[in-house]
Amino acid sequence: LTAFYASQHLERETLPGDVLASCRSRVESMVGVSNACAVVTDAAADRCWIYGGTFAAHIGVGPDRLGCELPSSDEDVIYANIHPEDIVEKRMLEYEFFRRVDTLPVSEKMHLKATCRLRISRGDGNYRTVANSTQVLNLSPASKIWLILCCYDLDTDPVYKGNIEARIVDNHSATSELLSFADARANVLSPREKEVLRQIRRGLASKQIAAALQISINTVNRHRQNILAKLSVANSVEAIVAAESMRLL
Repeated sequence: LTAFYASQHLERETLPGDVLASCRSRVESMVGVSNACAVVTDAAADRCWIYGGTFAAHIGVGPDRLGCELPSSDEDVIYANIHPEDIVEKRMLEYEFFRRVDTLPVSEKMHLKATCRLRISRGDGNYRTVANSTQVLNLSPASKIWLILCCYDLDTDPVYKGNIEARIVDNHSATSELLSFADARANVLSPREKEVLRQIRRGLASKQIAAALQISINTVNRHRQNILAKLSVANSVEAIVAAESMRLL
């Protein structure tokens, strides 16, 4: 999503700090009532703030993180605890949601909301089903996507249905569209990236992979970085686990 945020060119605008402060205060008050967990993202500065009641701990957010400014707009402290099968579909839903919002007339940009069901742990490997929603919280003075709200709450249905049940909801027209990312998820890695990842799983270093596949080391390293980015993981071990969980290998 970093590339999408950059496409908004928010650096060309003067963004009112009082609006950001007001939105943060509103969200903090909201979770004070609901006891859920919510994240306010500033797409211009690539920073976010997490607010939450006791439920936040159940998705791996400690009290030391609450209310603090974090450097990543992807709230990685939460994303790291999302089930590997679900995280890629969530990324796809977010991209589709923001793509659609960006094409709407200004008067309709804040009508849509993306919703899904995610399996999230508190970092101990035991997953619970969480209801998640993403929406635009405030537009910039030039009507670009600026402040974003992402909410997490306990789902009343603990049964996993085989996907994240991604939807784009419009409360103004009372419509809801169910999306499927099954095909896209299966093809999230290119054939060459899968080939490189299989070699990594065998324990081969980049130089050995380059020789085996008859490509340059720079190309191997580029594939490795693409794999990490596409699977939303931090290292090769996590990439292998995620790819195996998603049945990509």
